[in-house]
Amino acid sequence: DGQKNKAEKKIDNMKSLKAEIKDSLLSYVGELTERYIQNSDLKERKSRGQIFTPKQVSSFMADLFDINKQNIELLDPGAGVGTLSVAFCSRILNFDKKVFLSIDAYENDPNLLPFLEKVLKKCKSELEEKGHKVKYKILEEDFILRNSKYSDGYSLPIFRDKCELYDFVISNPPYYKLNKNSPQSITMKELISGQPNIYALFMAISASMLKPTGEMVFITPRSFCSGLYYKKFREWFLNKVQITNIHIFESRKDIFDEDDILQENIIMKVRKPIQKTGKNKEIIISTSKDKLFSNLRKIEAEYKDVMYRKNGDILIRIPTSSLDINIQSIVEAWPYTLREIGLEISTGPVVAFRAKKYLLPKFINEKKTAPLLWMHNIQDMKVLWSFEKNNKELAIQICDKTMPIILPVKNYVLVKRFSSKEQKRRLCAGVLLKSEFSYEDVGIENHINYIYRIKGMLCVHEAYGIAAILNTSIIDNFFRSLSGNTQVNAGDIRILPLPSLENINRIGKLVKQTHPKIGYELDNIVASVLGIESKIIKGLSGGENR
Repeated sequence: DGQKNKAEKKIDNMKSLKAEIKDSLLSYVGELTERYIQNSDLKERKSRGQIFTPKQVSSFMADLFDINKQNIELLDPGAGVGTLSVAFCSRILNFDKKVFLSIDAYENDPNLLPFLEKVLKKCKSELEEKGHKVKYKILEEDFILRNSKYSDGYSLPIFRDKCELYDFVISNPPYYKLNKNSPQSITMKELISGQPNIYALFMAISASMLKPTGEMVFITPRSFCSGLYYKKFREWFLNKVQITNIHIFESRKDIFDEDDILQENIIMKVRKPIQKTGKNKEIIISTSKDKLFSNLRKIEAEYKDVMYRKNGDILIRIPTSSLDINIQSIVEAWPYTLREIGLEISTGPVVAFRAKKYLLPKFINEKKTAPLLWMHNIQDMKVLWSFEKNNKELAIQICDKTMPIILPVKNYVLVKRFSSKEQKRRLCAGVLLKSEFSYEDVGIENHINYIYRIKGMLCVHEAYGIAAILNTSIIDNFFRSLSGNTQVNAGDIRILPLPSLENINRIGKLVKQTHPKIGYELDNIVASVLGIESKIIKGLSGGENR
């Protein structure tokens, strides 16, 4: 027993020592990062898209890799001061088997290179002291321009002896919009639409540089998961790799040390399959409150619950509970979309800065002016025009120049295009009825989407029914799983599944009769008509543990 206790004590001491070395490496890179931030210009860092990864986030990312090799080639594109390479090296420190690790780190900011050199030198020293072998190479080049050839088939088997492929890629890529005429945009034009963000190009090239069964972990904005700009990229990316893990943070504010980063970020792990198979494994989706990974929760979702194919597009959903997955199944079973029931959605045609000289602080009369509706006029399923907010103009002048952007008053459902990050509901819809709005014409400002019947006019119950469905917690939940964006585009509503027109009318009739409060009361009315179980509604209102 004495011998056993001594052996156990020795093992504990070794574990403790390894943990200390791991922490000392991460602390060392943390100190260097802090020094760089204090001595560099914030505007300069922003222009380069530099956002440094906190050590807790770096460790979480490195821990996602399945490392079962002894010869390892690691790529760190956009390495910065080397925080992510350090986190990966810290994993190796705990290995009993000796590892030969080769690191390629890309960084083209000359101000960061001395820091990166120090960090990688320290990693090499610490690992080699433990019997591992390390070599590293710092490439002071534009990662995209040097490696764009990989994205167009250069990594096919016939070229493999001419190019470098990696077992693991770990990255927090730069984040900024590229000019569509930039060399990077031109060289990657097959994958982009509109004004691309550089982080997606880093993801594309890195995926192409993986060996078969290679793994990649990135922390990026969530924006590539949906939206038209990333449609080509998603199709291409998901054809190359399989997602195995997604982590999402509940807080937008507490992930990065820079306080003004409010983009919703995710950590994603993907693997390059040896061959395409029909069998897709489950995806582990985890959530935490912040970068300390407090309240960490995990679920396993089937591939079909994450990949959402609609109208020739593929979107990446992020359900974070079994309730989310149940709601996806319910909403996807609804058989129609707006166009399939004769309706359409458009964006308000009055762009304030373009029409500025025609916008008036007061309504004069119906011949000279039309009421102007802004987002603040949509409240609790109603459209309330005659009150001011933030000095917004109340009317738009009627003249030859404005007639193309003024609409005839009909029955419409108005939907806010933007919600604040703190707002409880992502979708906010109100009903505008011709019978209750005693004007011939109306101006709808560009931050509002409006739903209308293509031929004729929405009936009153249709308008109330659609507004009610859009205002439910059910649709809010479905929409949040689909998009982290606080902007609600017309295209997002256009592909939203809807129940039959008969059920929309039934919902609208009940809502008009009973005036339910948005929330539990409204959810119950919609659920009763559509046969949704009450436990789902209770779960949405917080009555069930998610």
